[in-house]
Amino acid sequence: MVRILLINRRRATRILLLCAFIVLGISLASRNIPVPSLVRTPGTYYMVNTQEKVVALTFDDGPDPNYTGLVLDVLQEENVKATFFVLGENAKQNPELLLQINKAGHEIGNHGYTHSYNSNQFVRELVKTDQVIFDLLQQHTYFYRPPGGFVSKDVVQGVKAKGHLLTLWSIDSKDWRNPGPNRIVQNVLESRLPGAIILLHDGGEKREQTAEALKVIIDRLRKDGYRFVTLSELKRFEEENSQIPTSAR
Repeated sequence: MVRILLINRRRATRILLLCAFIVLGISLASRNIPVPSLVRTPGTYYMVNTQEKVVALTFDDGPDPNYTGLVLDVLQEENVKATFFVLGENAKQNPELLLQINKAGHEIGNHGYTHSYNSNQFVRELVKTDQVIFDLLQQHTYFYRPPGGFVSKDVVQGVKAKGHLLTLWSIDSKDWRNPGPNRIVQNVLESRLPGAIILLHDGGEKREQTAEALKVIIDRLRKDGYRFVTLSELKRFEEENSQIPTSAR
């Protein structure tokens, strides 16, 4: 009986802590202070409402000369298209990798220029990175993901004013912790749901674990009936659903 009581207390503590974080996040958001993506700020894109088993794989912090190629190899082998949120400084230093991502049919997203967490620089870095991408690919980005997923109302409005959609995620693989390939796989599979956006990384740190986990993630989700799409393709499912009369849903 004592042991059971201790377990319940631990669970209760976790629940209370989670509630405290949510309340704190809502309070900060109302004051226009940047908050992590645990609190879904209105105007952001982090999933779509659909019954179709579709998900979008997204990769942050590249292109990286050591790891982006590993990720691209897995995606090519599995015939999967993804979205890469690139850093402007990395794209400028590794133009051939950006061209390779684009040539393979993947979508390019904007992740700022230097991965700065200073929200006052987000829009400025967005514009700078967009110019780098345009110079190399002759195309402008549409999806923008702020470093760390930190947002505020001003950031959302500033990004929108530049013609971009502030994009977060609904499944965090936590590969940025390098917890081991098996844990990365479990983090994704435990949270899977139709219309999800999955956060992964192809740069920033060592990413061998991500590349190793990626094949397993794709195979396991496919066995569960899921298809993989880019962010633009995923957005269409939301648009199609919004056109269905309420009485038909």
